[in-house]
Amino acid sequence: KSHYTFNLRDVSKVFQGVLQAESFIYKKSDQVVRLWVHEVCRCFHDRLINKQDKRWFTEQVVKMLSLNFQGSFQHKELF
Repeated sequence: KSHYTFNLRDVSKVFQGVLQAESFIYKKSDQVVRLWVHEVCRCFHDRLINKQDKRWFTEQVVKMLSLNFQGSFQHKELF
């Protein structure tokens, strides 16, 4: 939709959030994945204005996790 404007600064905020995490807290890969989901939602999901767009976004996150990471990621457990 044209009223959503995202740029590389938004993407960099996701990376900054993940990289600022303390390594002694996030020891397992699923913890890092959940941190990434949190940062993505903080930077993008929070700016969406209706439930339809928010649901589409969360479904895309689950789809990308399932395609790119090992493990089972369910919509209910992440959101």
